Amino acid sequence: MVGYRGFEDGISKLKQVTGRNHHAIQCYIIGVISGAVPHRFLIVVRALVDFHYLVQAPVFTDHSLDRLTNALQLFHDNKDAIVQAGVQDAWEIPKLELLQSMKHCEMLAVSGPVIQWSADATEHAHVQEVKVPARLSNNQNYYDQIACYLDRSDKCFRFDVATYLETRHEGNPSEDDDDSEEEHDIKLDFNDCSLRDHMNLPRLPLNYFVIANALASDSIPNAPKPHRTFSNITTAFHLVTKPSLCMTIDNAAVLFKLPDLRPAIGEFLQHAQNHSNHPVSSVTSQDLCYPLPFDHIQIWYKICIQQFLYHKAQNVDALQTLRVLPPSGDHPHGLYDMVILSPSPNSDWPRQGIEGHVVAQLRLIFCPLDTDYFATYIQRFDVVTQPANSGNVHPITGMYLLRRAMKSSAERLGSVVPISHICSPVHLIPKFGKEAHSHLTRESSCEFSSDFWLNKYWSKELYHALSPLEL
Repeated sequence: MVGYRGFEDGISKLKQVTGRNHHAIQCYIIGVISGAVPHRFLIVVRALVDFHYLVQAPVFTDHSLDRLTNALQLFHDNKDAIVQAGVQDAWEIPKLELLQSMKHCEMLAVSGPVIQWSADATEHAHVQEVKVPARLSNNQNYYDQIACYLDRSDKCFRFDVATYLETRHEGNPSEDDDDSEEEHDIKLDFNDCSLRDHMNLPRLPLNYFVIANALASDSIPNAPKPHRTFSNITTAFHLVTKPSLCMTIDNAAVLFKLPDLRPAIGEFLQHAQNHSNHPVSSVTSQDLCYPLPFDHIQIWYKICIQQFLYHKAQNVDALQTLRVLPPSGDHPHGLYDMVILSPSPNSDWPRQGIEGHVVAQLRLIFCPLDTDYFATYIQRFDVVTQPANSGNVHPITGMYLLRRAMKSSAERLGSVVPISHICSPVHLIPKFGKEAHSHLTRESSCEFSSDFWLNKYWSKELYHALSPLEL
């Protein structure tokens, strides 16, 4: 997945491990070590990771505080498994000792979310005020040169403030005018302001829902059609104007190794014309010469999607890129990302979690030439049933276990659905078991594995969407 780090040589030999490395490892460790360590060992690691994700929530309720307390208690109840495995001699770690007290959760109810005490601001200040000046020095007398740099930067800033205020004063009406009207009329012009270089304005992600609504209402009359930016209730989609390929359906079926692509498109058109839901099931027709009203399709290798934040539904998350690349020299098995789909564009994701949704792998993103049908060929995964009262969540890993949906002929089960039915990108980790096969690589593991963990630890937003109601 674009923007997420992988460790080609593993993590055992990492040096100078940073917070970013810890963050990346945290996203994968539960699924990777599952089956390779004792159950109680895995429960300890999972409980600690659950605590990390839960405590970083921007808001808390009584229920979320109970979950936080349960995760912490689960860790302390099983942490002796780490000592028994010979990994840790003792638990004389100050930070963990502080977590011995359940009052930590009680303090959250009084002081508010921990995220407000983030050290990001001070770390950023350290970079701007110390590290940047140090890099600009000649590596001699650091303290003197840093102080000189900061002094001169402050003088430049004050000079810019003075010249800016003077410019604004000269351009305003005379002092005899009404002061209250003057205050309302003054608006900062950020395009013509020397202070802009000194202001750390927050970078808000571009809202593609607003763009999609503007295009749908014809507020942008000159926009090329069909519109490449559109949205449903939960997700906004963006495709580049120029497609990656344009070819016949049969050639696309060969390139992407999708022998039933033509009949799948035919069934998709039937549902679209009948305005019915698009079932994520196998193609019922086996006619590889299925007649279609078109023969050429436009193909995109990437699609960008945007969602609302889980806890702040009025704010949008950053744009995420999904790849659908056919086999090539660099990627002999192709690159196909995973998503959560809804049978209809009106989904309640993420409030009800995975219930009523399907996990699938994108295998082709296309639009028939001279139409406005943006669609995707997907291959489905089924949730493996777990013991009763678990909500089909694996009791040890706390994640859903998925299995590739197959036909009776041992072929993968696939179908074509509208792009607008995509709800969210997701990440799957192959179920390696006690030991991963030596021939599996980062590129081939998803193609040659049949069972996968639905990795809720991939991001904070996905964690809350896929976490069970009770720990």
